[in-house]
Amino acid sequence: MADITTRNTGKTAALWAGGAAMALLAGAGLYLGAAHAVDIETQARFDHLARTGRQQLAGAVHSYADVVRGLAGLFQASGTVTRLEFHRYVQTLGVAEHYPALESVNYAAYVEAGARDAFVAGVRADRSLDPAGYPDFTIRPAVRRPAHTVLTYLEPWLAEKAGADLAGGAPAVAQALERARDSGRMTASGKPIVVEHPVRHLGLGLRMPVYRTDGAVPPDVEGRRAAYAGSVGIGFSVPALVRGALPGGDQPVALQLYAAADSRAAGPLHVNEADNLLYDGAGAALNNAGDLMETVLPVRFDDNLWKARFVARRADLVDGFGRVFPWLAGAGGFGATFLAFALFLNLARSRKTAVDQRRLLDLVLDNVDAYVYLKDRDRRYRYVNAKMAAACGLPAHEIVGRRDREVMPPAQADALWALDQPVLELGEKRAVQNAFAGSDGVARQVWSVKVPVRFAGDGDAGAVLCVSTDVTELHALKAQADAASRAKSDFLSNMSHEIRTPMNSIIGMAYLAGKRAEDPKQRDYLGKIQHSAQHLLGIINHILDFSKIEAGKVELELRDFTFDALKRNVESQLGAQASARGLELVFDVASELKWPVRGDPLRLEQVLLNFVGNAIKFSDQGTIHVRARVERTVGTDVLVRFEVEDRGIGIAADDLAQLFTPFHQADPSSTRVHGGTGLGLVISKQLAELMGGEAGATSVPGQGSTFWFTARLRPLTAPRPAVPAPQSEPAALAGCTILLVEDNAFNQLVARELLEDAGARVVVADDGAQALDRLAEGPVDCVLMDVQMPVMDGYEATRRIRADARLAGLKVIAMTANAGVEDQARCLAAGMDEFLTKPAAPEALIATIARALGRMDTRQQDHQA
Repeated sequence: MADITTRNTGKTAALWAGGAAMALLAGAGLYLGAAHAVDIETQARFDHLARTGRQQLAGAVHSYADVVRGLAGLFQASGTVTRLEFHRYVQTLGVAEHYPALESVNYAAYVEAGARDAFVAGVRADRSLDPAGYPDFTIRPAVRRPAHTVLTYLEPWLAEKAGADLAGGAPAVAQALERARDSGRMTASGKPIVVEHPVRHLGLGLRMPVYRTDGAVPPDVEGRRAAYAGSVGIGFSVPALVRGALPGGDQPVALQLYAAADSRAAGPLHVNEADNLLYDGAGAALNNAGDLMETVLPVRFDDNLWKARFVARRADLVDGFGRVFPWLAGAGGFGATFLAFALFLNLARSRKTAVDQRRLLDLVLDNVDAYVYLKDRDRRYRYVNAKMAAACGLPAHEIVGRRDREVMPPAQADALWALDQPVLELGEKRAVQNAFAGSDGVARQVWSVKVPVRFAGDGDAGAVLCVSTDVTELHALKAQADAASRAKSDFLSNMSHEIRTPMNSIIGMAYLAGKRAEDPKQRDYLGKIQHSAQHLLGIINHILDFSKIEAGKVELELRDFTFDALKRNVESQLGAQASARGLELVFDVASELKWPVRGDPLRLEQVLLNFVGNAIKFSDQGTIHVRARVERTVGTDVLVRFEVEDRGIGIAADDLAQLFTPFHQADPSSTRVHGGTGLGLVISKQLAELMGGEAGATSVPGQGSTFWFTARLRPLTAPRPAVPAPQSEPAALAGCTILLVEDNAFNQLVARELLEDAGARVVVADDGAQALDRLAEGPVDCVLMDVQMPVMDGYEATRRIRADARLAGLKVIAMTANAGVEDQARCLAAGMDEFLTKPAAPEALIATIARALGRMDTRQQDHQA
């Protein structure tokens, strides 16, 4: 018995000794592997820091080079740039903020010998910037040469530099200027210049030629020499540029920057003796250090090449964890090996558990009401559940291992594989709706979720798991709903067009008749006709807005605006109505909302107009208060609360609860005093929710009501100057010839008289074909184009106008009774410049044409924008 015990103990000791040896080998291997991984990570970190530094440095260099290109573009575009214009342009660059390394911005004029004296006299007499002129200006050196390249404009002004002949100095500089002149490209000073002030540092210059042309650089050398007008350039501090481009702090990677002697160098770069050192951030100590990591990366701009040499000690790039990680890995490997012995004893038990789980999974999937399969890259099924097998008409064990084309019709197999293949190639989950026909031949619509599956040892997805649910009935319901939605949209669009066309005539003729009527009673009748027509138009707009919001077709148009402009717009539209009822509008905007914000001012104005209009409608006396307050901050946005408070008739509690539901009115009786569709408030609530807020109301019958809504807006950092409201100008279209394309005789009459009142000459065409004939007869300034017309509609006519090179710049403005967003997009896609909806207010019609023709004052354009 003792012998058996001894033998077992010896075997156990031998096993543990073998396990210890294996653990030591595993630990040593993991130590070496971890050390190698740390080296790779260190190299990757160094490469990343070097590439990042190179990108930041290249970005800084290109930004400074863009300054030179901008100066060249200024001269090319303007032809002649005065000293004052040059000074102002440089001021707009914000040198101190955006280009801190910039020390000089200059322009050197090319002066031939015969024009030297006149040029010097012209500079001395130039008082556009300095009232005293430049009486001491002269070309230096005074030696007369066939031509000079004279520093003429300098920012900042340096009297000792002004007049310097760049081509009269070192031959290398003159040759560089000639190469730049002949090539038309930017050149950099090859060698750095030592600048003594304000501290001793190295500086470089970039120059680019400018030519006396209409904006394009002459294509050949002879043309460029003949049109050469001089060059623009900058001087900058290399250390300041590097400090501004690379992040501060204690960085382990140092930079040495060289100007390459050969800018055409390609392939792996190395620093050689011919290269000029521009910046040394490494120092001799780092260059002489052992275990040094280095790389040389190119920084190219135009035809110039800089070499950025990045160096670092390897030890400086390894963090604390990287130093201990190999030891931790070795210890972990040693411990893990011992644990493997214990885990090995559990393998048999684990295998039995895995088999039981697989059986349970099969049971679950076989009873799921979905088609489930697993298919590999060879299109072989690796698994199918019972429902999928039944759809294929075969037992599951006969499907597994076979290709899809072998178990179902090839056409259907190929269609399913076209959906499976992208999941395997991209390795991304996808969900699609597709058709699937089982062995019974019945086509079903299924919603399929496809997930890539990676097998052990495969880097890419080796199979796709698909779970498909039968949604045939849901698909049919959705098709019915889509058809109903399209029918409703088509009906509303057609109704809008049919109503707006005669409304345009009614409103326009009432407006024209009102202007010419001398009898006050007639003017009163016409005013009431126009007011009623506008009211009917508002009802139509409410119905269309409600339909668009329900269909999810309303999108916010985010713009910068001020609350002061929003207040003016509301006051200008409803102020007279309030005064007529003896009411006073009082606006109270919080001080923190005096700055501009970003949001949708048109939708905000729409909600405010609805709330204020209701307050006026239901109030007989007192003051209507309109308030705006910041309720809270939401990230970078603020939630602004708007309130409209009146002292009107108030609303009962029972009606208040249903106030924001479609078509609801507090007074639904047929004899109610106040009108309305019951859509304004629900549209306002939905718009508020679209802007990230909500809407509500409080009220006391007989004492008044307060309607409120909130909206998320983004504050802007800088204020904008106040813009005065645009003033209408008589004869705004004087001297213009406008082609009116309209098939309705009444609308022709209205539009003609409105345009002629504004001073325009009007030519009429009944359809698109006649419009093209009128354009062939003589030029016009603008086309006012209807859309739905016989013979040729406005879309086709506009496309033909845009196809004619002679009419490429002609302004085409759509004026149509189709008011949908899709209609506007279709008009713009056809090539129209502006979009007006019938009936258009006379002021809006004239203002839109004036803006399109560039006749509107800049301040008015800003206000309307």
